[in-house]
Amino acid sequence: MTTAAVVDQMELGDHVCWFHDDETDGLDAVGRFAAAGLRLGHRVVCFLDVLSADDVRASAARHGAAPGPAPHAGELRIVPCGDSYLAGGRFRPERVVDALAAEIASAHREGHPGVRLVGDMAWAARRQVGIDTARRYEAAASALFLDGRAAGLCLYDRRIFSTEWCQAMMSAHPAAAPACGPRWTPLLRAHRTADPAGLRLVGQVDRSNRDASAALLAAVTQETPARQPVVLDLSGLSFVDVRSAATLVRAGPRGVRLVGCRPGLARLLELVRGGLADED
Repeated sequence: MTTAAVVDQMELGDHVCWFHDDETDGLDAVGRFAAAGLRLGHRVVCFLDVLSADDVRASAARHGAAPGPAPHAGELRIVPCGDSYLAGGRFRPERVVDALAAEIASAHREGHPGVRLVGDMAWAARRQVGIDTARRYEAAASALFLDGRAAGLCLYDRRIFSTEWCQAMMSAHPAAAPACGPRWTPLLRAHRTADPAGLRLVGQVDRSNRDASAALLAAVTQETPARQPVVLDLSGLSFVDVRSAATLVRAGPRGVRLVGCRPGLARLLELVRGGLADED
């Protein structure tokens, strides 16, 4: 499947881990992603390390879009990793998540219909950021996309990151690309719901996105006022693996109510619930 076909499937609300094998592939994905956003009037913010600002601008223009002068035209911003991920000289995940949330809120206030965020993550290998630290950061960042105001594309070069690292980063994102089948769509999409308060999951939950799905559930649970039940709508799920099903079952005692389970999933949850009860 071509890069264009994959990028064209991305929507606001998606947070995708993009693996590439050289800068050309990564640059092409970023250019297409940025150009699509600019055509829609989105703010596009690229946090760059290895990729150059000039190359990103040229790639976006080559793929058919450039910022315009109209009040709500697309806007392209380039931010070096030293001013973003490594502001203050070191990586502080909570501060970075807060800064990204501020970017999304600012674009919304200024009338942009969406924000596209690009993270060139090569700096993490050079700074030897721990796998668990990076995984927790990416999983936590997934919650920023629940309201459908932003889309995120995180670039990981397989030449500089180990297989273990890549697997961990994949699990921390709801979806990964472009290692995919001929009809790729994000493996998991998640949407915050207001009435009732909770979360709707669409797609599949398995080993490849397990950390992200658990972090999304935790984020919504923590944000919901005490004594108010959190409703987890599973009607859009076509598959859940056993370990992820156990996470869902354990969420029940914390006030999470599961609704919309398809018959197969309902049976799996029943079996997992029984197995956990036997362990107790």
